Amino acid sequence: MSLASASFTESDNLGTRQDTFSLATAYWMGSRPKMLRKDPFVLFEFDKEEDARDALLELPCIHVASDSKKLICTEALYFGCYQVENSSQFEAIVCGDDLTFELWEQAKESFTKHGGRRRNDLEPTKRSSAPDSGQAKADEVEFIRQDVVGSGANAATYRTYRGPNAESAREFLKKNPVTQQFLYLVVETPEGNYGRDVKGIYKE
Repeated sequence: MSLASASFTESDNLGTRQDTFSLATAYWMGSRPKMLRKDPFVLFEFDKEEDARDALLELPCIHVASDSKKLICTEALYFGCYQVENSSQFEAIVCGDDLTFELWEQAKESFTKHGGRRRNDLEPTKRSSAPDSGQAKADEVEFIRQDVVGSGANAATYRTYRGPNAESAREFLKKNPVTQQFLYLVVETPEGNYGRDVKGIYKE
């Protein structure tokens, strides 16, 4: 673990891990086809898990949590590495609407450097994220309503909030971890909606 990673813990994770093949498959077969837009991504294949992990760790938003020892992401992105089912190969991915062109390029360069082979990618149109404006005010996020969809044990609960900006939404969600299955926190902002479930934080 790098010295830089020592200052990060699991609570700093803003991303959604794809650290198993089943989670990755659920994303590609579930969430992604339902999107009106197609989120940009970088997906590479590796011979060794450590190479895939090291490639991810070269990205400025990927770290090792000192408590869980797992990879975390300080951006609201899908990320991770996992072994491909019925194969000795591993895949590494970084993906999401907040993936900037600069980070997309960094990922391609790092994945190649560590021996990865390109599977596929989709170039983002978004440039660098705006610098932190210091306007992350979690206390300005207000509760709007709660909706329950379905019935029985698998009923899904959606708690919807409204925030002044994306920074405030991310800060609010960071401070409110979800440990219950089928519970979804959604913060609406002028910059888009951010959500959190048991898997992590994501942008809708």
